[in-house]
Amino acid sequence: MSKICKNSFAAVISIIFVAVFLVNLVLSRKYNLIMIAFTGGGKLVDLLGASQETLFNKRELYRLVTYGYLHPTVWHLAANVYALWYVGLYIEKKLSKPFICLIYHVGLFVSGAVFLLIFPNGYMYGASPAIFCFLGLMAMWFIRDSSLLHEYKELCGNRYLLFYMILSNFLGLGTFVVHLTGFCVGLLLGFVVKKKRNAEFQV
Repeated sequence: MSKICKNSFAAVISIIFVAVFLVNLVLSRKYNLIMIAFTGGGKLVDLLGASQETLFNKRELYRLVTYGYLHPTVWHLAANVYALWYVGLYIEKKLSKPFICLIYHVGLFVSGAVFLLIFPNGYMYGASPAIFCFLGLMAMWFIRDSSLLHEYKELCGNRYLLFYMILSNFLGLGTFVVHLTGFCVGLLLGFVVKKKRNAEFQV
């Protein structure tokens, strides 16, 4: 319970991930749910995902946020829940929850917009751009203060995040671009956002 309290942002977001995943299955019950759960698709993909058509033509800007809560497959869901949890264990020690929430959505918004400008036929869903934004932020902190790297290595999950950063980028060029964009956004934020030991923030 104490770990959940100390990582409440990741816990709440993960609950939303799972809820959206289950609602997608319920709304898609007329179809083969096993196929949807393991290969993707479903009703909510059309309602929450982001594409150039929905974003730039229909101007449904809210999709640059909602796509980050949509994980049509169980593999995608599990990978991002674990990654967000382990990132949160570190981030929540350094920043206030409102600011963590802001960074999360900035990562989604910028990465999604850049991806759809580069790949007009692409489609966005999943929280990985925001997670890579956090990873970029952490990387800049480590560059500016190497003592933080030792602190991070003492936390569980650092090996999982390393494999997550490497393996997830073999899923295709579009995935690599959106992850790189999120990471670069995080690096830039790392110049501005300064962590405090009392878990507050300053800019």
